[in-house]
Amino acid sequence: MAELIFVITLALVAQTSALDWAKADRETARLSPSAFTSLPAAIRGELERRGCTVPQPFNARRPGNVVSGRFTSATAADWAALCSIKQASSILVFRGGSTSSVDVLATHPDLNYLQVVGPNQAIGYSRAIGVATAASIRQHNRNDPKIPSPDHDGITDAFVEKGSTVWYWSSGHWLELSGTD
Repeated sequence: MAELIFVITLALVAQTSALDWAKADRETARLSPSAFTSLPAAIRGELERRGCTVPQPFNARRPGNVVSGRFTSATAADWAALCSIKQASSILVFRGGSTSSVDVLATHPDLNYLQVVGPNQAIGYSRAIGVATAASIRQHNRNDPKIPSPDHDGITDAFVEKGSTVWYWSSGHWLELSGTD
């Protein structure tokens, strides 16, 4: 079955041209930081200062790709945003909600996250970030010796409908862990 899906996917991709992919990349919905009213003003301002827009996945029903969680400890509230500049996106992590301590993770061209998403070979942007709970990290990485028992959230970095990784802060640096498929 998986082989048949792969062949069908290849056939659909072959029917779209490079111009279609470039057009879809240009037309990806990218929101201004001002669209995220729950985001602290200082972080919104920092995203604007950097020239960020926040790309939206094809299936978004409301503004997404800005999340809050306890990403660096069990006690600190952090924010993460997918920041697109010149059609390449990075995950920016505002540790403790501070604009003076910002980590930049997983920079990739937005074009890498396009896929055929519907009838007539529609192409849609498919990168989404979210919160991975400590429990889900423990479940999906129970055999990974790099991680002591997770006690705080991680950041899910997903290729929608394909798979994901989780960014987890441990011992002063970010680890890239298995997510869900």
